[in-house]
Amino acid sequence: MTKWKIVKLGTICTKISSGATPTGGKSAYKPSGIALIRSQNILDFAFDKSGLAFIDDIQANKLNNVEVCSGDILLNITGDSVARCCIVPNEYLPARVNQHVMIIRPDDSVADNRYIFYFLQYVKSLMLQLSSAGATRKALTKKMIEELEIPLPSLAIQKSIGDTLSILDDKIEKNRKINHHLVA
Repeated sequence: MTKWKIVKLGTICTKISSGATPTGGKSAYKPSGIALIRSQNILDFAFDKSGLAFIDDIQANKLNNVEVCSGDILLNITGDSVARCCIVPNEYLPARVNQHVMIIRPDDSVADNRYIFYFLQYVKSLMLQLSSAGATRKALTKKMIEELEIPLPSLAIQKSIGDTLSILDDKIEKNRKINHHLVA
């Protein structure tokens, strides 16, 4: 049996960074344009489009360092929704994130984004503990996330784990919809 090495999450990611809010805050939002993803949009295993904010191209260009890319993992890092995460759906790109959301972008030559996502779900209780340590407001820092230790099998095994768990998630979601339809 091959032993999996343990690595720090920061060593297998090309980006771990929180976002920013455009100058003017909520009053700067537009009726359409580039999506600005906020913590309310990030649920565990899902993305909630309700309340999605928008910014214009000029505002988005000022926030290019927090551009969301396909496959990025989004993690809430402050408040009551801390440690909720999802993988960004491509239909909401292009996008940026505000300061309450962290972008985690695994290096796809060594890490599968779904494997990292499911690992983050697995260690949610640890992240909740970390976020409560010594603070009046729950928060996760970049350093906390970078320092998370993760078992790292081969990329092929990571992809296989991601495939299997994604199939199970899809079946759970289909059953939830069927149950909702039967109750309604």
